Amino acid sequence: MTDNRANPPSERNVSTASKPRETQARHQPVRRWGKVWSAVQLIVALVVTLGVLVYLVVTPLVPPTAEERRQPPPEVVRPAGPGQIQIETGTPLEKKLQIVRVETMRINTPALFVTGIVAASLRPSSGKDGDHWQFHSPEALTAYSDWQKARADIAFAETQLVRTKELADTRVESQKKVVARLKKLVEAGVDSPKELAAEETNLLQYQIQGQKEIHEAETAVLMAKRTEALLARQLQQVGLDPEMLRSATADTDIVMAEVPEGMLSAVKVGQGCQAKFFGLPGETFTGKVSRIAPVLSKERRSLRVLFVIHDPKDQLRPGMFAEIGLGTDPRDALMVPADGVIHIGRSDYVLVSGSEPGIWRVTEVKVGEPHGSQLEILSGLRPGDWVIGKGAILLKPAMVRSLQAAANRTTNAAPGGVR
Repeated sequence: MTDNRANPPSERNVSTASKPRETQARHQPVRRWGKVWSAVQLIVALVVTLGVLVYLVVTPLVPPTAEERRQPPPEVVRPAGPGQIQIETGTPLEKKLQIVRVETMRINTPALFVTGIVAASLRPSSGKDGDHWQFHSPEALTAYSDWQKARADIAFAETQLVRTKELADTRVESQKKVVARLKKLVEAGVDSPKELAAEETNLLQYQIQGQKEIHEAETAVLMAKRTEALLARQLQQVGLDPEMLRSATADTDIVMAEVPEGMLSAVKVGQGCQAKFFGLPGETFTGKVSRIAPVLSKERRSLRVLFVIHDPKDQLRPGMFAEIGLGTDPRDALMVPADGVIHIGRSDYVLVSGSEPGIWRVTEVKVGEPHGSQLEILSGLRPGDWVIGKGAILLKPAMVRSLQAAANRTTNAAPGGVR
């Protein structure tokens, strides 16, 4: 045990109280130097900030030179002349573009799809009248009936003309015989010259009357033919062709397709076609273009194309609608990606590689029907051309400016244009 008596309480308190004071005395210089260092850092930061502000206020701004103002920033895509654009090589935009080669593909799918209708159907009849036509509209039936009557009028007028000529010739020949007989009697002194003169007058009258009757009969034939031609044109206006109606055989249906005015170049006589009727799913009827109407439809601004379909099973009825595929004959077609065809105004364009790297020609094309992601090109391209596919839509503004430049150049070069 420790003897507390050896250390009195007063001495222990004095030693314990002296230790904190010594520790505080040692830490006071460290704290003082930290405050001084912080103050120095603050002063240096203020001096640097003040120096930067003074520099910005005192130093004048240098304006760009005239040369720099005249030079615009470089464009990645820009017009390179009338009908051409230039794409900077090695740019991110160029890497996004798909460049493909125009290839020829052998296809037999329709080149054009249009809406059609069964316009007329020739049905066999068990009666004495023979086969008869059925039509899709009352207007067509009326036009056909009037046309048939006009044809009958022509036949009647031509028959009348033949009989009128025969009658006139018979009267004149008979009267000539009478005149010849009287001449012999007058020469023999049996009859008087007065009777001969009267008969010669009758001969002349018969000749004049015959010529008049023949002229009237010929005029009737001419008028009947004009009426028939007018009614035939009316028959064409309702979508039917007189020649097809005359030459059709039994179990025949005439299908009429409406082709838009802008697609007339894709239709030709003798072209293969097929029809799928909405009322007969799964059935496909084939045929060939027989006639192309000479006039456009006023209501739809379309050309009516007619072709004959044989229907031995008697499945079709006038007025049935169908989807008509025109141009089903095997053919070589130029195919390009559908994304590469850009529609501007009323035309379609593609970008074709030019003679120099980065130069592309804005080329107008005529397009056909799509085949998946490909589009058939009817005209404007050649096999082996390089075109831009995917990403071409990004270049449309530059294409528009290039076409405008080409149009302005053509206008200025025209006679009387601004030079």
